Amino acid sequence: MQVRIEDVSPVEKKMFVEIPWETVSQRLGNAYKELGKGVALKGFRKGKVPRPVLEQVYGQRVNAEVAYELVRESFFRANQEHQLAAVAEPRVEEAAAIKKGQPFTFAAIIEVRGEVAPQDYKGLAIEKRKLAIPETAVDEALAALRREHTELRPIEGRDVTAAGDIVGLSVSGTIGEHQINQPQFAVDLDDEEREPLPGMRQALLGIPLDSKDQKLELQIPEDYKDESIRGRKAELTFTVLEVRAKEVPALDDEFAKDTGKADTLDGLRAALRKDLEERESETIDREAREGVLRELVKKNQIPIAASLVERAVEMQYQRLRQMLGMKPDRKDPTAGLTDDLREKMRPQGADEVRGQLLLEAIADKETIAVTDQELNKHVDETAKARNIAPAKLRAEWQRDGRIDNVTYSLRQDKVLKYLVEQATVTEVETLSQPGTPLPGVSEGVSEGEAHEGHVHGPDCNH
Repeated sequence: MQVRIEDVSPVEKKMFVEIPWETVSQRLGNAYKELGKGVALKGFRKGKVPRPVLEQVYGQRVNAEVAYELVRESFFRANQEHQLAAVAEPRVEEAAAIKKGQPFTFAAIIEVRGEVAPQDYKGLAIEKRKLAIPETAVDEALAALRREHTELRPIEGRDVTAAGDIVGLSVSGTIGEHQINQPQFAVDLDDEEREPLPGMRQALLGIPLDSKDQKLELQIPEDYKDESIRGRKAELTFTVLEVRAKEVPALDDEFAKDTGKADTLDGLRAALRKDLEERESETIDREAREGVLRELVKKNQIPIAASLVERAVEMQYQRLRQMLGMKPDRKDPTAGLTDDLREKMRPQGADEVRGQLLLEAIADKETIAVTDQELNKHVDETAKARNIAPAKLRAEWQRDGRIDNVTYSLRQDKVLKYLVEQATVTEVETLSQPGTPLPGVSEGVSEGEAHEGHVHGPDCNH
């Protein structure tokens, strides 16, 4: 086989291939031999059809199949021998028909990773928020903890609802043109944020505990958050199913002890502040990594293969569907991804790929690697979060071929931390511009992202 490679662009090469007739003839012979085993034609016993007859009936199909296999094999061989670093299957542009006694020739465009030489990646200017937890945040955390420890008691000594009650209802009726039929749901008469409809909490205050088939009319404001029912009139019929009174614990030392976090109320506030500071520190560190990655990509607008961008766009779209609570379409994961939406998502997809390639190159240049101890620690932490044995999780990842991808993503995150350490950092109260999260890199590693953490190519095993 003769192969000639020409550069088309920094991320494209053209491959010219000539395969001698001897090789083509052997492949054709094997194909007809395999075909003949299962073919039964009129006048011939199964497996006894002469090759000339097979060529006459199936020649066009066999030639196409052999040509396809020769192209694929030639591509993978050339990719390895010439170290092309291809990132997608070849795009055949010129292919001669298979003719007896003549070599088979074809030309194909191959998208490649291209040379990645990161520039100016040390001393990147980034902002980092100061760690500041206001007392109001501690108050909110304390209030949330009280809600967790709130008990619901049967109503005693009264026959109407009151503030602090949880009212279970069945509701039917209409809101404008929308039909409503909720056989069972609860309304917290104290919780304004989760009020099902504006004015509903007030309407349910002071009603008999055994209310049945009661009418309720509400006018939805024109500026209501749900656009679909703005300005509509709600005409409902409800029945009270159950009412419970909330017993909220007092804010005292006994409550602190009940939480198991501290022995005194002051100690509980201190413990909650520490938790908030730890979470906020993690957020600030993540923002710094996102910021340094944004600046790195901004300074290194390297050319990238179109197929990598399209793949990144499709992954972004699938993540977007998951964020919106949409079920994945297994038959067509990109269902609904219109051309206009693709076009809008391409710039971010391109920068996502650039970020991954640049981080890989920096890791190689700075000899940054993931140690066995670091990988083991990640396995242990993930196993603990999933409440399974670390050995079982590792075996699962090895069985599914995820270990290498998890290691890759850990390495990417390690490079980001290195870049933050090397950056010129300005502490600020508020970031002037947010970083762009790049899943599989700046968000750390999660099991669901294991296959997203690197730039895929034809040699991937998934």
